[in-house]
Amino acid sequence: MLRQFLILIASALVLYFSYDYYKNDFCPRCCTQTDHQGGVEATTAAVSTSPLLFNWNKSEAITAEGFDELRNKILSEGNDGEAIEITGHYFADEENNTDYDNLGLARAAAVGNLLEAEQEGLVMITKAKLVEMIDGADATAFESISYKWISNKESSQERVEVNDIGEAKILFPFNSSDKLDSEAVEQYLDNLAEQLKSDKNKKVYIVGHTDSLGEPGTNRRLSERRAKKIRDILKSKGVPNRQIVPSGRGEADPVAPNNSEASRQLNRRVEIVVK
Repeated sequence: MLRQFLILIASALVLYFSYDYYKNDFCPRCCTQTDHQGGVEATTAAVSTSPLLFNWNKSEAITAEGFDELRNKILSEGNDGEAIEITGHYFADEENNTDYDNLGLARAAAVGNLLEAEQEGLVMITKAKLVEMIDGADATAFESISYKWISNKESSQERVEVNDIGEAKILFPFNSSDKLDSEAVEQYLDNLAEQLKSDKNKKVYIVGHTDSLGEPGTNRRLSERRAKKIRDILKSKGVPNRQIVPSGRGEADPVAPNNSEASRQLNRRVEIVVK
């Protein structure tokens, strides 16, 4: 009887340690738990311990302790006259449920919003990169962003387009009412201000526009802020307020399809007409 009891105890110990070995050595190191929406949420042992992470199929940034230090570090690396180029990474098997061309662009924009909340007027360029699958990425949070600071001169295309009769289009960064620094834009606004001051009967009509991303009401307000930004610049150059008529059209009048980042950039603009 005693022998059978000892055998039973020994068998139980073998089973216990076998399970513990399996759990620690064969289960993924980054175990997951289900969130309240029925999706998958990473535990504290995620694929990365970075304070800035993303979940599978999601564009929302997950920030944790240490994010403020990371954000300050990123912003401190930029110099005057530079723009930050943010590249969002994404996997081929992820589902894109955003208004962006892919999750990479959506993730880059999300991080850009977090940075801009700390530094108003930040000049950003968002890009996307398709990357190879990481083991466990579909079940745990992962890093998905890279960045670098670049000169505004190399950041994008010319920021102002002027036709033969002096009408102009000035382009703006994503989700911002602060125009990008450009010698061509400054020269145009200087010339426009002199033209208006020399002919008090003329008025300048400034119409702000946005791309199609975001809510219509939000876009309308953003377009108005863009128009008022140019108005304030002209006023600072001595143009009377009565000669300036700002307004915003939101996303209503695109000049290019909103189906790619390059096209949407053309729609983020202020149009200027003098009559």
